[in-house]
Formats: sequence, C-alpha cells, structure tokens
Amino acid sequence: MISSAFRNAWTDIKKLKHEPVLAIMIAAVILSTSYFVVWPIAKVVGYPKAADYLQLLTNARWFQAALNSLFMTVISTLSCTAVAFLFAYAVARLDVPLKGLFRFITLLPIVSPPFIVALSYILLFGRQGLISQRLLHLNIDIYGWQGLWLVQTITFFPYAYAVIYGVMKFASVQLEYAACNLGATRWQAFRHIFLPLCRPGIAGGALIAAMNVLADFGNPMIIGGNFTLLPTEAYMQMSSWFDLSSASVLSTALLLPAVTIFFVNRVWVGKRSYVTVTGKASGLRPYPVPFAVKWGLFACCLLISLFVLTVYGVLFYGAFTKTWGYDWSFTLHNLKYVSAKGPELYNSIRYALFASLAAVAFGMVLAYLVQRRQTGVNRLIDLLAILPGAVPGVFLGLGFALAFNQPPVELSGTSAIMVLALLFWNLPACYSACLAGLQQIGKSLDEASLNMGAGSFGTFRFVLLPLLRGPLLSALSVSFLRSVTCLSVIIFIYSVHTAVGTVSILSLVQSGIWGGASAFTAVLISLAFAVLAASRWIPAILNRRKPS
Repeated sequence: MISSAFRNAWTDIKKLKHEPVLAIMIAAVILSTSYFVVWPIAKVVGYPKAADYLQLLTNARWFQAALNSLFMTVISTLSCTAVAFLFAYAVARLDVPLKGLFRFITLLPIVSPPFIVALSYILLFGRQGLISQRLLHLNIDIYGWQGLWLVQTITFFPYAYAVIYGVMKFASVQLEYAACNLGATRWQAFRHIFLPLCRPGIAGGALIAAMNVLADFGNPMIIGGNFTLLPTEAYMQMSSWFDLSSASVLSTALLLPAVTIFFVNRVWVGKRSYVTVTGKASGLRPYPVPFAVKWGLFACCLLISLFVLTVYGVLFYGAFTKTWGYDWSFTLHNLKYVSAKGPELYNSIRYALFASLAAVAFGMVLAYLVQRRQTGVNRLIDLLAILPGAVPGVFLGLGFALAFNQPPVELSGTSAIMVLALLFWNLPACYSACLAGLQQIGKSLDEASLNMGAGSFGTFRFVLLPLLRGPLLSALSVSFLRSVTCLSVIIFIYSVHTAVGTVSILSLVQSGIWGGASAFTAVLISLAFAVLAASRWIPAILNRRKPS
C-alpha cells in the first residue's frame, strides 16, 4: 500500500513538468515554509550540546519546572474543560436568559492579552487589592500555583468552549428523545447518549486548552511567584544571562509534550467522524432537564460571568485611578503612558495587520494547493502548514532569534522578523480556515468555470475567492487579534525600535505601574473589539449591496 502511494505521488509530481508555473509555485511554497518553520525548529533543537540536555535531569530547578509545567497543564486543562462544557451546555441546550452575556464572557479573554487576567487578579486580591485589602482588610498572598491555576482557567477556557460548543450545538436531539421514550432516565440519556456524542468536542477542547496552558508565558511570569515553569525559566535564561544554550534546552523540553498533545489532537479529533451532523433539519427543542439542574447550571454560569466581568471591570477602573491601593480618586493621568508608548501601539497594529494579511494570503495558497490540486506533495504541504501549530510561541520566537541573527538572512532587530514570526505563528489557523472553506465548495463550480474558458487564475479570482469571503475575513480578524495580543512569540526577538504594546504592558506591570498598564490594556481591548465589530460589519454591508 505504501509503495502504491509513493508511485501515485511520483506520477503526480512528473505531471508538473507540463505546468511549470505551478511547479515553481509549489517549490517556492515548500522552500519558504521549510526555511521559516523547520529551520528555526532545527536551530533550537540543535543549538545545545548533548551534555546540556542532561541538565534537565540533573538541574533540580529545571526538573522541578518541567514537573510544574506538566502539573499546571493537567489541572488547568481539567478546569478549563469543565467550565467550557458548562457554558457550552447552558448556551446550546438550556432555555435560560442571559445567553448573550455568556457568549460575551467566552469572547472577552480571547480579545485581550493573555496575562491581563493575572494583572486583574493582583488588583483584586493582591496586598493592595480592591477586595482583599479594601473590602475584607486581609493581608493574603495570592502568588503561587493556586492563583495561577485560577488565572489559567479564566484565560483559556474560552478556547475549549469554542470547540465544545461547535460539537454540542449539532448533537442529535432525536436520539435523546428516543432513549427516554424507550425508558431511559434523564441521567442515563445524558451519560450514554449525549456525552458520547460530545466526546470529540470535549477531547478537542481539552487538548487546545492544554496546548495554550503549556506554552503560556505571561501569566506564570506575573503571578507564578516561586512556582517556576519551563517558559518562564527559558525567558530568565535569555533575559538575565543571555544563555542561549540553556534557553534552547528548556524550550525543547517544552516542545516534546506540545508535539505529543498536538498529534494526539490530530489523531483523536481529526480522524473522528462527527456523525451528529446529519444535515437534516429538526424542529425538536433540546430535551428538557430537571428544574434544579437547569437553574443550578445557570447560577454557576452567572457566578463565573460576574467574576470575569469583575476581573475586566477592575482593569478599566484601575486605568482611571491615581495610585492603586492608596489614592482612588479619578484621573486621566494614566493615559499619558498610552501616548508615551504610542510607537509601541503603532508597532502592534502595523505588525499585526501585515502579518495577518500575509498569513491569510499564504494560507489561502497552501489550502488551494492541498485541496484543489493533485501535486504529489499534498501531504507534505499540509504538514508544513500545520507544523507551527505544534510549536509553542516561546519556542518559535527563540528559533527565529537563533536562525536569523547572521547572514545570509540577518533579520535581528528589524520589523521583518516581527512580521514573519507572527505570520508563521498564525499560518495554521488561517490555513485551516481556508481549507475548511474550500472543502465546502463543490469542485463542479471549478469545472464549469474552466469549461467556459475562465482559466485556473480566473476561476480562483472570480469563483473561489468571492465564495471564501467569510472564512477569509474570519481568519483575518482572528489572526489580527492574536497578533495584537501576542507576547510569547516576540519576547525574544523585539528590539528597542520594534517593541510592541504587550511588551510595554508587561514592563509596566513588572515596574509596579499598574494604572499605566491598565490604561494601556483598556486601549488594546477597545481596539480589538473595534476590529471584531468591523469584521462583522463589512460582510453585512457587502451582503446588502448584492443584487437580489
């Protein structure tokens, strides 16, 4: 079977000699993706000597950091998945009020820098916290793994929610009705019918949450305290001692579980059939749940929502407070940090804009080659396109720092390295969105266009691109938001002239200038919501202009 697959692939490759333009395009795509994805990975893995890797076992601090990373990943993944399932079930299956609020709550952490929840947690429960000191007059220490666990849960459960809700929304209602009509209790129908139908979504959401928690850098840096993790240890090695070898060892240790999680995700979720999506319309409402369960779940969602609103509300409150914990009077003074950091804010916007536009364009080309053309290297292109998704942001940033700090391609300290790093970090998301969009478009449209003499480019330009407008805009907005709020990818490659907003916020937090950090964050969140609103407003305007 393998030899047959190779023969078929080789036959497709030989056909490319009749399409030189396509062959050149494929070669350029493979070479550029390999150079900016595989080469940085190889540089990080190959930079330390073999003896350096043994320190992972002999260095007690590093060994403990690795154990802590695994421990935090496990407990945070469990709590993220549980909260995400709770919200998804309430929104998708229960007839309760405030669903709009619950959806907003699951969106808020995504459009803000990931470490902002940690900052808010300190503002609420720190030694000068609004609740701990102001209301309860307590002197408590919120730093450590418990505080980090709570912060990671609030920060990353929306990512798991998006996957679980997508599956739960289309879970078959008829099967639950059938089970109950045959004598099953409500609990039995939930346990043996509904829960197995949601299993792919639960697994996918859990694994995505695990990937984010494992690679997170900002929250552990701010609130971890003495609870060391691999990403923060790698950063300390670079920032304090400029020890590239040790940073590479720690980043590579981070890569191993990340790659394992990623491929488990691909095998477990990607190969599963979502048999709940039948395409048949159903007028049945979700099977009713007991009164106490319904309102108990609603109360849990409401409490979590209030907590999240408090977390983000305190940021805006802190942005207009003179001195947090001491002088609560209103001021616009903190906005001076935003104006003083105008160049960093400008860098955030332009890097995110260029990177997201390029990622969408590149992802579109890759998806077209994989989905629409038989080139013999489709699987290779697919692997190169999704590979950055298996690499933690810290690892990718370190790889760029090592790979492009000397000729022939020396990019250190330039804007180009910032854009390229963000581009390839966002490539898997853009590629997946474009690929999913193309899979929904029948190939008969291509054939009809070609038969009418439009040519390949004309078919792509006038048939496929208009139909892909929705996925492209979605990928563009998500990519832009991720780039604006990103810290882990650029923490090793920014310079004085290329610093971005998230770096400035982290610097303000580490300097204890919480009011300035809050003001800067409020501006970034407002900017993110403006982009989200525009991404929904533009398609609506374009649809209204369509001839009826």
